[in-house]
Amino acid sequence: MKKIITITAIVICSLNMFSQEGKIFIEANYNTFSHASLSNFQKEFIDDLPPQIPIATTDDFPNNIGFTFGYEIVDSQVSIFAGYNATGGKLSYSDFSGVIRLEQQLNAFTLGGMYHFNLDDDEHFKLGFKGFTMISSLEIDNFTRINNNQTQEDVKFNAIDFGAGASLIYEYPISFFMVRASLGYDLVFGGKLNFDNIDNAHLINDSGEDVTTGWSGLRTGLGIAIPLN
Repeated sequence: MKKIITITAIVICSLNMFSQEGKIFIEANYNTFSHASLSNFQKEFIDDLPPQIPIATTDDFPNNIGFTFGYEIVDSQVSIFAGYNATGGKLSYSDFSGVIRLEQQLNAFTLGGMYHFNLDDDEHFKLGFKGFTMISSLEIDNFTRINNNQTQEDVKFNAIDFGAGASLIYEYPISFFMVRASLGYDLVFGGKLNFDNIDNAHLINDSGEDVTTGWSGLRTGLGIAIPLN
């Protein structure tokens, strides 16, 4: 995460040297996802357990909060941005004899660009079309304790995803900054989830199909934009 923020900051500073007018923006986002592949993979863990163990699904890759940070070159109607999203799944069961817990933590960092079309003369409303790359990581933590026997397995995966999207953006000036709101949809094509420490190996389900991320969904944002010139 620190590397992505550093790279973005360097690019922003470089662009600001050549742009006559620019502004930075930051948003807090509430996003929906469509992690069907990972959700089905999680259900396979339930199917593999004996029926007398009523393990419960605590989390099934729900909607979550993220953030976006970027820089807009106003003259060119172009912006670059970086973002972060996170969600996950969790199965758990416990009784007098022990505990079974499976947690899947999914994170993604996004780098991309957007082209804007102004929808009004005051340039308050904009329609933006974007393309981006997501660097995703999945960590599966499987913990079991039966009586005095305890096992724990932690496996990590990574994937590179590509996507495109569209957003309606509204900015309203207040003092030296602007209130910024956005609403849009991202379509993401998930890549294979490759094992961190095993070459040429990736995650598959019980049917032999690739398990992929599924970041497609609605994107909402609320934040501020600060003109720099």
